Amino acid sequence: MPLSLSPQAARLLTAPVRTKKRLMLFGAMACALVILLVVIHRQRHITENDARVMADMVTISSRVDGWVAQRDVTDGDRVNGGSQLVVIDQREAAMQVEELTARDEALRLEHERVSTLLQVSLGATQSAIDAARAHCNNVGASLRASQAELDLARADFTRGQSLIAANAIARRTWDQNRTSLHQAEEKFLQNKALLAEAQAALAQALAHQGDPLALKSQLAQLEQQRAGVQAQLRQKQVALDDHVVRSPISGVVDQKFVEPGEYVIPGQRLVLLHDPKAVWVEVLLKETKLDGLKAGQSVSVSVDAYPDRAFHGSIERIGTAATSQFALMPSPNPSGNFTKINQRVPVRIKVEQPDDNPLRPGMMVEVDIDRSSL
Repeated sequence: MPLSLSPQAARLLTAPVRTKKRLMLFGAMACALVILLVVIHRQRHITENDARVMADMVTISSRVDGWVAQRDVTDGDRVNGGSQLVVIDQREAAMQVEELTARDEALRLEHERVSTLLQVSLGATQSAIDAARAHCNNVGASLRASQAELDLARADFTRGQSLIAANAIARRTWDQNRTSLHQAEEKFLQNKALLAEAQAALAQALAHQGDPLALKSQLAQLEQQRAGVQAQLRQKQVALDDHVVRSPISGVVDQKFVEPGEYVIPGQRLVLLHDPKAVWVEVLLKETKLDGLKAGQSVSVSVDAYPDRAFHGSIERIGTAATSQFALMPSPNPSGNFTKINQRVPVRIKVEQPDDNPLRPGMMVEVDIDRSSL
């Protein structure tokens, strides 16, 4: 079957050689323009496909040991800050808290009792001292009065003796003076004995001044004991609270590691979670591409999982050291043979997470950094 040509193709084939040269020149210029645009784009943009979505993965561990009584979350569950994740058997810890609470209450009641005794003792001691001192003063006054009466009776008796010898007074008067003297002496001796007794009572009352001091010392001791019990109570309360493991952030559960009935030890992983809103993209750029790179430059992000969606971000931080500096096993060069290899520097890209949280840690993405944006 003969080959049929369109009218336009036939005219080109039959066109003059000059027209064909123009078409070839136009095509060459178009190719050169495309190549120039590609070169300009490569100078202004950095494209890298070795990038991943990252997030702060929070590992929730146990601070106490015990049997897992319940696990309230599973993979994929959303939790709020403070939400209950895992409960470890807390019966023994609760009983220890109850025991210390009872001891603290007993010490409080004993403190109140001793404090009441102290107030009573302070009032009674001072009252006893005041009464004993007043009694001493009264007895002293009586003793001084009886001393005056004794002196007077002794003087009358002495004068009576000189007068009775001269028969100047009657015998009866002298007998009365002698009787008055004996009575005054007995009264003086009685008041003197009463004064000694009152002084002894005052001394005894003063001796009880130390009773409030002993009670104060007992109060201080009770306060110290109660402070120690309260410190233990706070410690046990913290241990009791640690039996209920709560989420420190609002996020989503990525993985659970325990089941109810298992025995866990301190430091053992229970749940892994992250905040879906706090994600970023990390790209490892060759050191030769860092020239002109600045924080704040705009970045276009293409996610392999969502080829029809476009994500935008900006450079948040450029790493201060190459990834080789953080290798667990550094590679020294004892032989002296050296091969120069471009090192890679991590660059953190801030990306806006849509409301449906499509970006998940570990996803592969491609980034296009516009170095001319700043």
